Amino acid sequence: MRVLHLGSGFRPWRRGGLVAYTEDLMQHQVRCGHAVSYFFSGRLYPYVSGPRLRPWGRGEVAMLEVVNSPLYDHGRQPELELGEPRIERMLGRQIRELRPEVVHVHELAGLPWSVLDVSRQAGVPTILTLQDYFALCPTFKLLDASGNVCLRRRIGADCVATTAAEPSFPGLLYEATLRHDLPRLPLLRKVRPERRDPRIDRISRTLARRVPAPHESEAGEPASRAAAFQTRRDVNVERLNRVDRVIAMSARVAEIHSLLGVDPDRMRTLHLTLAHMEFLRPRHADGTRPVTFATLGGFESVAKGGRLMLDALRSLSEAAGAGRFRLLVFGFFHPGFVDEIEALPGVELRGGYRPDQLDGLLDEVDVGIMPSIWEEAYGYAGIEFLAKGIPVIGNAIGGIVEYVEEGKTGWLNRSCSAGELARIMSDVIEHPEQVAELNANLRTVRSSIVKPMARHGDEMDAIYREVIAG
Repeated sequence: MRVLHLGSGFRPWRRGGLVAYTEDLMQHQVRCGHAVSYFFSGRLYPYVSGPRLRPWGRGEVAMLEVVNSPLYDHGRQPELELGEPRIERMLGRQIRELRPEVVHVHELAGLPWSVLDVSRQAGVPTILTLQDYFALCPTFKLLDASGNVCLRRRIGADCVATTAAEPSFPGLLYEATLRHDLPRLPLLRKVRPERRDPRIDRISRTLARRVPAPHESEAGEPASRAAAFQTRRDVNVERLNRVDRVIAMSARVAEIHSLLGVDPDRMRTLHLTLAHMEFLRPRHADGTRPVTFATLGGFESVAKGGRLMLDALRSLSEAAGAGRFRLLVFGFFHPGFVDEIEALPGVELRGGYRPDQLDGLLDEVDVGIMPSIWEEAYGYAGIEFLAKGIPVIGNAIGGIVEYVEEGKTGWLNRSCSAGELARIMSDVIEHPEQVAELNANLRTVRSSIVKPMARHGDEMDAIYREVIAG
C-alpha cells in the first residue's frame, strides 16, 4: 500500500509523543512492505528564503521536509493556518508524483489546514488522528486565558487573550534548527560534546534572537484578531467534517470534538501506541519504604502539571526531608521551575532520556504521577508507567481516566488539585504495601493495557482499506 503521512518535525529535532508515534508507525509500515512517504513542516534557517521542499531519506521512508515554512509561530497566525498557496502546491505535486492510496494526517503545526482540502480534491482518501486540540485551539491545550478548560464555541476574543498571555518566542524554530544541525557539521563532530554543546547552545540562542522572522505575526485590532481566530475554528471544524475518517486517541478527545461541532459519525476512538512500550519489562515491587515517585515530563509546563506538583510537594516537604520518599523528574522541565524544584528536599532532576533508556531508568520507580491539568488527549507517559508495572496517580481529566482505575492500576485525583495529590501521595507513603498490590495486578492485566505496534498497525491497515473501499 502507498501511504503518505502529513505531520510536523522529526526526531531528534523535535521531541514528544506525537512525532514519536508518527515515526514508529511509519517504520512498522515499512517493515510490512508499504511504500511510505512523510510530508512535514521542518527546519527554519536564518537568512534562507522559503518555503521550499527538501527531499531526503530515513531508511526506506521518503522524507519530504518543508523548509522555512511561513507558519513559524504555531497557533498565532490564524489567517496563514487557514491557507498557504505555496505549501498547497508543494503537496499537490507530491500527491501527483507519489499517487498515494491513502493520506494519513497526524499534525498540522507548520502546515496550513487547507492541505486537507488538497488531498480531498485530489481524490485521495484521507484520515486524521487527533492527539491534541490544535484544530480547535491555537494553543493546542484547550485552556482559556484563565487556565480553565475551554468548551465554548464562540472563542475569538479569548484566543486573543490566551495567545497574548502566553507569547511564544518567534525564533524558537531557528534555535532548534541550529542546535540540531551545528553539531552535525564535519568540523564540529570532532569536538568533544562537553566542550562543543554549551557553545552551540549560546550561538543558537543568540542568532535566533537576532534574525528577523520570515513574516511578522498577524497584527491588527483585537476585534479583527478575534474574528480571525473564530474563523480558524469554524473553518477547521468544516474541514474535519469532510475528512473520510477522524481517529480520536481517547473517548474524551472524541467527546470534546463532537461537542464543538465535529460529526460524531465521522469519528472513531482508537488508542494509539509507541513501539518501545511493549519492550518495557515489568518490575516487581515489594511495597517497602521509602517510596520513589516519578514524573515523565510533568514539569514541562503549567498545563502538564508543573505548578500543581510544586504546590503538592511543599505540603510533603517534612516527609521528604525525613527521607520517607523522593521524586525523580525525568524528561524536559521548564527552566522557570528549576529554582523551586531544587529548593525542595527529596526531588531529583534527572533530565532527558531516549526511549531505549526508559526501561532501566524506571527500575527504581514505585509510583508514577500524571499531573496534567489540561484535557490530556491520552498521555503516553501514563501507559509507559503501567507497562513497567508501576501504578499511576493521575488527574481525573482527559484520556487519563481510561487507564488509571482506582484500586486496580492506580489512584485518581478527582479534584485535580494539589491538596488531593498531596493526600494521595501521603497515604501511599504511609501505606506502601498498596504499591505491591497494584504492581501485582498490573503484571496480570498488562496485555490489556499495552498494545504492541504490530497489533496497532493491523488496526490502521484495516481503517486504510475501509476508507479506500469507501
